[in-house]
Amino acid sequence: MIKSYFSDPVLYYMSYGLFSFSNGLFNIFVNIMFFSDHNIINVIEFQISMQFTQLLLFIISTYFIKYISAKFLYSSGAILRSLVIASLFLNNFLSSNAILFGFLYGIPSGIFWAGNATFTLQISRKTKRFKFLSVNSALSGITSLIAPLAGGFLIAYSSYAGIYKYFNDFILSSILLIFTGISALFINSSGEKGGIFKISETEISENNYNVFRLFFFSSYIMSIIMSTVLPVYIFLISNSYIIAGLYGTIIAVTSLISNSMAPFLYYRIKKFVLIAFSVIIFASFTFIFKNIDNIFIIFIASSSIMFFLTPLSNLGMTEFMHYLDQFNVTRQYWINREYYIVAGRLISLSSLIFIADIYSVYETVLLIPIFSISILGFIPVLKKLRKDNYT
Repeated sequence: MIKSYFSDPVLYYMSYGLFSFSNGLFNIFVNIMFFSDHNIINVIEFQISMQFTQLLLFIISTYFIKYISAKFLYSSGAILRSLVIASLFLNNFLSSNAILFGFLYGIPSGIFWAGNATFTLQISRKTKRFKFLSVNSALSGITSLIAPLAGGFLIAYSSYAGIYKYFNDFILSSILLIFTGISALFINSSGEKGGIFKISETEISENNYNVFRLFFFSSYIMSIIMSTVLPVYIFLISNSYIIAGLYGTIIAVTSLISNSMAPFLYYRIKKFVLIAFSVIIFASFTFIFKNIDNIFIIFIASSSIMFFLTPLSNLGMTEFMHYLDQFNVTRQYWINREYYIVAGRLISLSSLIFIADIYSVYETVLLIPIFSISILGFIPVLKKLRKDNYT
């Protein structure tokens, strides 16, 4: 019955919106939970360990698309992720061991993202790609708009202590993930399934693919420090879960506005890409002032960066999807993409943990201007853009 009322894109928007709301409740505060002893290294160790198992399960799950659908991976990954979050309250050892929990949390994450890759590719084939990505990002931004701030209030006003201070927030996040998985089952499209596939095929040798390698490597370097270090840094200088949650809400508002306006801005503004590059790099240098503790300035600079970084990422991904349209089996490309994304993240996180080990969380913030140079890796892909594909 639900299928007859809603198209596949609309059903996907609903499902991914629930996922985004769940992320807004969990992602910021799990980092703060591991920062409970004011050791940023615990946070980065959690992120690094998660990246390893997420990549491993992404590869394994993508291989199993030969036997099961991408939709099933997407749905089951969301539900398993829910169970892993809930497990924090079944075993206190998990909440005190960042590395172990990171390894465990990366398992369903890898399954989910492996399914999501070809699932969205197939759903978007009959739509305007850039519009689909922008609308999905905008709608998921709406659903996650209040999530970080709501999570901050749930934790700040909890009467519990220790790990159970996060109980209301994390359990709500867990419940939303279950609905994410269930709602996806109503989508008609199943993504890729079947086809001959070997892990050795994930080493792509085509010359036309080379421009995407640098884009994938660079695409998350800037966002990893903003999503991992900055919320923890804001919590450190404000000592407030609510203000840390407000940071997530401000970023969600910015992403919502950016994605809503992105197709119009790109089509109407000459040299949009050049302007976006300039603003991102300029705003990032705000953080070069040591021990910057003005939360208002941090919010403005972060919002400026995200406002232009989001459409640039969507433009690059749109071009990648256009490239994949020529192939019937695309799984090897999504795995190869993950190789470069994880490599970029691990190098970024390793830099952060090196600086944090020698100095402190304050000095890790100073890496933001350096990390902003990574967006130059977008240039080879963005030079290929044709406006008629994005309007």
